[in-house]
Amino acid sequence: MRIDVQTHHMPDTYVKALAERSDYPRFERDGDGWQALGTPEAKLPMGAALLDLSIKLEEMDAHQIDLALISINIPGPDLAAEPSEADELARIANDGIAEAVSRHPDRFRGFGGLGFGDIDPSCREVERCIDDLGFVGLQVFAYVGGKRPLDDPAFEPIWELLAGRGVPLVLHPGPSPSGPVYADYWLGPMVGFMFDETLAALRLILSGTLERHPGLKVLLPHGGAVLPLLIGRVDRLSGNRPGPRDHISHAPSHYFERIHTDAVAHSDSALRLALQEMGAGRVMFASDAPWVPVEAHVKILEGMGLSAEDSEKVWSGTAKAFFGL
Repeated sequence: MRIDVQTHHMPDTYVKALAERSDYPRFERDGDGWQALGTPEAKLPMGAALLDLSIKLEEMDAHQIDLALISINIPGPDLAAEPSEADELARIANDGIAEAVSRHPDRFRGFGGLGFGDIDPSCREVERCIDDLGFVGLQVFAYVGGKRPLDDPAFEPIWELLAGRGVPLVLHPGPSPSGPVYADYWLGPMVGFMFDETLAALRLILSGTLERHPGLKVLLPHGGAVLPLLIGRVDRLSGNRPGPRDHISHAPSHYFERIHTDAVAHSDSALRLALQEMGAGRVMFASDAPWVPVEAHVKILEGMGLSAEDSEKVWSGTAKAFFGL
């Protein structure tokens, strides 16, 4: 069996809601397609493969992918400045993902998302996503609203709720305070997003969030971003001075051992590093479609020469255990 734990879809209802907006986030027509605008610097083309589920199903069939866990992509509802609008956009997006899953329940499962407008409605939306919509994870962007880090104390009830329900927190890059720097040369998608993800995960570790919520499961995608490479440095430097470990009882690597990742590493060597540092029991196949051709990551994983046991884990076993599939 093959399970894809990171692949994206923009539901028609969410597209329509953003197309009617004049403020960020919004969609603008670009010929036969759309441009998605999250911030002045965050502008991405929305191609047919992001909008049409039949294309995704064809790609899945072509590469023997049995199940895909789908989520929206940039721009997220949290980018809306008005809290009530952010929460409403999240509801629209979640209903759209749920509708897509309902049309193909044997091929798709969903991740929810939040507007983070007001914390009480956000908590209720998490519960709705789990209890009513049947979602298996909650996707959040590395900076809520492109500005607020995930260790903001205001978000603590969300992490407590996820930990208590055993529902994974799925990190994803998006607009960040570094957006103006990333705008040159498309540096954000190429490399900046990986640092944003890494900082988000480290904030959850160093703030004590993972210590306070030992049941909180975290998926840090893209081969663990740069954390597999740097976790030794983080351990050493965090222990050299007061401050970094004030809120935790162990070295950062102790908490990193709970974090899982996916195989969207873009090279054989990068994926090998993730497997070496994290093990097949913490790595899951993903395509990041449609931003990356499904074939690209399938070929990398197929060419790794993994043992039968590790191959089964990465293709499906780890995802089944992590998401309770």
